[in-house]
Amino acid sequence: MIYRNLDHDRALYAYKCVEKIEGGGDETEKKKYRSAVLASGALIHKSGLMQTLAFYLSKKDKEYYKQLAGHILHWDYVYGGAELPLNTYHKLLNLSDEEVMYRTQEAKALILWLKRFAEAMLEKGEE
Repeated sequence: MIYRNLDHDRALYAYKCVEKIEGGGDETEKKKYRSAVLASGALIHKSGLMQTLAFYLSKKDKEYYKQLAGHILHWDYVYGGAELPLNTYHKLLNLSDEEVMYRTQEAKALILWLKRFAEAMLEKGEE
């Protein structure tokens, strides 16, 4: 039996997310997703998780932002969130400061894996 830890689960989930992007059609969207992932850690650090996710979700015409928000929020879903990204975001609004801090750290840990796989699997665009 193989035992996995949380970081292993994060890596597996991130790989599947980026693999799905890689298998998609539009090369420009792939490059923009890669750029968004690479910038997301700094954006969360500067503005906070809630503000960053609100920014991503507000960009309805930019699929790569919606995908990234969905990837972050779905990971939260695996650990107790709602089914749809917007519902999960709404639930995050009702959490205590301590719980938001925990979710922020969890999102940052996931983003590290998303970045690694995006750099390895997706073509570099104009960053």
